[in-house]
Amino acid sequence: MKTSLKALLAIAVSLSASACTETEQRNTEATADAAGDRTEAALDRAATKMDSAGEKAEAKLEAAGNKLEAKMKAAGEKLEAAGNKLEAKTEAMGDAIERSASQTKENVKEANRK
Repeated sequence: MKTSLKALLAIAVSLSASACTETEQRNTEATADAAGDRTEAALDRAATKMDSAGEKAEAKLEAAGNKLEAKMKAAGEKLEAAGNKLEAKTEAMGDAIERSASQTKENVKEANRK
C-alpha cells in the first residue's frame, strides 16, 4: 500500500486537529465545571453571610426591644412613685387643713367663752 506524502500529511493533520478539538472540549468542560463549582461555593458563602447578618440584626432588635422595655418599666415605676408621693402630700395637707379647722373652731369657742 503506497500512500502519498500529501495524504499521510493530511491524515496526520486531521488526527492532530481531532485530538486538539477533543482536548479543547475536555478543557472547556473542566473549566465550566470549575467555574460552576466556584460560583456555587461563592453562593454558599453569600448565603452563610446573609444568615449571619440576619441573626445579628435579629439579636440587635431583640436587645433594643429589651432595653426599651426596661426603660418603659423604669419610667412607669418613677411615675407611680411620683403619684404615690403626690397622694401622700395631698393627704397630709388634707389632714393639716382638718387640724387647722378644728383648732380654729376650738379657738373661736374659747374666745367666745371669755
